[in-house]
Amino acid sequence: MKHLKDHIYYSELYDKFTIEECQRWEKSKNPESLRDDDEAVAKIKKDFFENCLIKTSMYFLKGERYLEKEKTIQEWMERDSAMDGKLENATEPSNVRCIGCSSSKMKCISRDLMPYNSDKDEVLFMFQCEKCEKRRAYWENGKEWESKPNPCPKCRAELQSAHVKKDNTIETTYSCSECGYKDTEILDLSVKENEEKVDSEFEANRKKYCLSATDGLEYFAHKGKQDSLKKLVDGWDEQDKNKELYDVIDKIKKITIVELENLLTPVLNDSSYIKFQLLNPEIEKDVIIPFSVHDSKSDRTKMASEYDLKRLLKKTLEYTNWRLMSEGTSYRLGFLSGRLRGVEGEDEFKRLAENILKRQKKLQNKK
Repeated sequence: MKHLKDHIYYSELYDKFTIEECQRWEKSKNPESLRDDDEAVAKIKKDFFENCLIKTSMYFLKGERYLEKEKTIQEWMERDSAMDGKLENATEPSNVRCIGCSSSKMKCISRDLMPYNSDKDEVLFMFQCEKCEKRRAYWENGKEWESKPNPCPKCRAELQSAHVKKDNTIETTYSCSECGYKDTEILDLSVKENEEKVDSEFEANRKKYCLSATDGLEYFAHKGKQDSLKKLVDGWDEQDKNKELYDVIDKIKKITIVELENLLTPVLNDSSYIKFQLLNPEIEKDVIIPFSVHDSKSDRTKMASEYDLKRLLKKTLEYTNWRLMSEGTSYRLGFLSGRLRGVEGEDEFKRLAENILKRQKKLQNKK
């Protein structure tokens, strides 16, 4: 694997970033604003700033960094694993010829992910001629790599470059034939490219700024209690602001299918609707129950029978969790049928209460 490292590498890298973020935060806090002509007051401000505000804020900063750690490490590992997969599965261009001697004996000596354009990286293959050792580079799509022009900082003409190797260094001289500009860069080969400087303070800083697993779990539990308390307080605030709505919600009764049948049967009988029957329910997001009933009042017309039944059901079910569905009822020779919908859950009860309040306000406006 070229990019994917073990978990320890990413864990230390994340902790390094945590240390840097905490140290930046500490440096940004300026106690100069705590100055006061009264020394006693200044001391109180300073003590509060250092022993309360700073420590509390730092605790939450470290805690939030801890909570994001494993998720971030997983994202890094998935990213690097995908890069390795892209490298491994890239198709090597074929029929590459040497630009110097035209030999077809070009050996691929490396493949690397390189910036292809501003949007993405692509695999770049480096080939070397087995005869004259000249090199050519090709992208996976078969397009040859082209070096970007290096303009002169003075006149913008293209710079020429010359390389000289001396002991463990490569000295590159850039020159401009137009204006005479010259510059030299030295690459020290004795320093390994990926070698990192050892931070002698890392472990001490890690202990200071990064929560241990035990402290992290304690923070997680503490935050969970805080979130629960916040939800509770927010709920109280919402109920205070919407007292009228929650008063209606408290009046709505959550009744079962059996209770629904027991509620409607006597009410319907009193209005000459008999043999009320609930059929097999359909259990989806809500509970849908077909029903049937007979109109025993022979002189009631089809339109009146449907209207009276709908009005009776709406009135009886208003402060329950059941409603007549939007298609209403159908009538054939004194036999009526329809469907009732039962809901549950806080959001649904809130919706029912909002509709009740709308109807009530509409009636008030008509008076």
